[in-house]
Amino acid sequence: MNVTRNRRPRRHLSKWFVGIVACWLCGPSLAVAQNYRFQVRELDLQVHIQPDASARLDYKIIFRNQGGAHPIDIVDIGLPHRGYSISNMSASLDGAPLTTIRKSEYIDVGVEVHLGGQAIQAGREGTFRFQATMPDMVYQDTTDKTRASLQMVATWFDPDLQVRRTHLKMAVHFPPAVQPEQVTYHDEATRYHQKVLFGNGDEAHVVTVWDWPNHALSSANPKVGVSFPKAPMERVVTQSAWDLLVKWFRERPHVQLFSGAAICILFLVTFFRFSHGTGWILALLVIAGLIFMMYHNPALHLLTWPVVVGLCVWNEYALRRRRTGYLPAMATVEGGGIKRGLTAPQAAVLLELPLGQVLTLVIFGLLKKGFVRVVSESPLKVDVAQEYATSRKTRQRRASRTGVVLHSYEHPFLDLLMGKKDTPVEKLDMHGALKSLVLGTARRMKGFDLSDSQEYYRRIIQRAWREAESIGELEVRDEAVERNLDWMLLDPHWNDRFDHWGSHGYHYYPHWSRAHTSATSEARGAAAAPASATSSRTSIGEVAGSFAGWAETTSHGLISAVEPASLGLETPAGILDLSGVDRVTADVFEALAEASKNQGGGGRGGGGCACACAGCACACACAGGGR
Repeated sequence: MNVTRNRRPRRHLSKWFVGIVACWLCGPSLAVAQNYRFQVRELDLQVHIQPDASARLDYKIIFRNQGGAHPIDIVDIGLPHRGYSISNMSASLDGAPLTTIRKSEYIDVGVEVHLGGQAIQAGREGTFRFQATMPDMVYQDTTDKTRASLQMVATWFDPDLQVRRTHLKMAVHFPPAVQPEQVTYHDEATRYHQKVLFGNGDEAHVVTVWDWPNHALSSANPKVGVSFPKAPMERVVTQSAWDLLVKWFRERPHVQLFSGAAICILFLVTFFRFSHGTGWILALLVIAGLIFMMYHNPALHLLTWPVVVGLCVWNEYALRRRRTGYLPAMATVEGGGIKRGLTAPQAAVLLELPLGQVLTLVIFGLLKKGFVRVVSESPLKVDVAQEYATSRKTRQRRASRTGVVLHSYEHPFLDLLMGKKDTPVEKLDMHGALKSLVLGTARRMKGFDLSDSQEYYRRIIQRAWREAESIGELEVRDEAVERNLDWMLLDPHWNDRFDHWGSHGYHYYPHWSRAHTSATSEARGAAAAPASATSSRTSIGEVAGSFAGWAETTSHGLISAVEPASLGLETPAGILDLSGVDRVTADVFEALAEASKNQGGGGRGGGGCACACAGCACACACAGGGR
């Protein structure tokens, strides 16, 4: 049976759970392991810095086994990193060579040395020696480009199996060219106890020494660090800012735990907002993959942050764009042809323009056809013409006699506007009328192709503007704009295009606006008044030019007053429904379970216990252990 060194806290709860299961499976063996009782009377670590950035580690460990305890038959030694080669290692006990050195089964980064027939029996003492050459141990000093640095932690053993304390000694041997005054320590708390010149002649070199006569070996062993000129070195290991960040992150399991939890939560929130709460099985599979990846690769763990945050930002942007959508499900047919004959407000619904803009088009259409008149422009207040302030049947009959088309979707708006001339339009509850318009448009699309129809009405909008912009004669242009105004207002940049006209001297105003009446009256007054009187008047262009600004202000006011959600027609919050993926995945799992059940079979299981190696700093050698 082997003596295991102390476990360190793992990075994630999943490993902790695995450890519990493993220890339950191998419970009897661990009970025997409790028979190990020994003292590490002395642990001496000599670190020899090599010019190629490697370091030769020389351990001398004196074990004193307790009476009645299990023999110490295997010793685990923790190593600084995974780049070691067992071919560069040797070991002995009381001078007798030990030839069996393997990768440790009990610690993450380290080796196990089998004592074989040299096992230290109960009540006996033995001197264990271990040598290894570790590459990439000397790093570029991050505070000074002309210097190199090394950090080191001695190996330790399970404190629960140890009795009494240890005389811990550590020493770092520098290249001969390094002078004593050029060596500095990293941390005041672990400064060296001595700095001596060791050896004679060409072999004389600086050695820094640490000595703790009464130390309790554990994962809290001191980490010593030194810096020195890198001129004698053939190479040093360099680290970028990213390398340092990854290393800092790797050394802090608790930070990794909280970071991983935050990533998983952010991903789940983003995923279910994307899928509108569907795709649970897929989400759990992705989370399992994320946990596995983050546990085994801290660098990829860090890189997961910008990916998940980017997905979250993109998803929120996509959702925000979809919030203007309000068209209900329609029985459209791809390739079913174009639905012609829609009015401008109905086309605006088909294009899913903001409902406030749709309402603006409806009100302007009623003004254009004389069903209502402007009472106040800011805020917009309208009054239903007296002959149309009646029942829908009578209203329809009177409109037919005058040759004016009154659409069925306009009746609810006229009903709401009757008797409300003192109330701004944006304060009226138009949601029911708008919902009726939206649903009616959706019904009219049955059997037609939605995308082809949308493209058709976009071309109508473009054609209306081309027609107006191609006319040079202002009076003829007025007629074209008057005829196509409702379609022109569907262009997303209609206000900029009107402003462009205004900057070139052309100002349009519709015949039904109060600006038109004011401009006409002023034009007549200007013709009769003397020049001195007209110089202080507002120009006709200024009056007429105000229509574009007034129309934009009116539209914005109505847009802010109406939201798709208030109609109960909002698009589902998600972008993609993944419920089908859940069903397929569940079916696959069910089939696999059924196949396994039918095949039957049996077997046996086992478990193992694992320990974590201490994390390393910039050039740190991590701890090891024994058993």
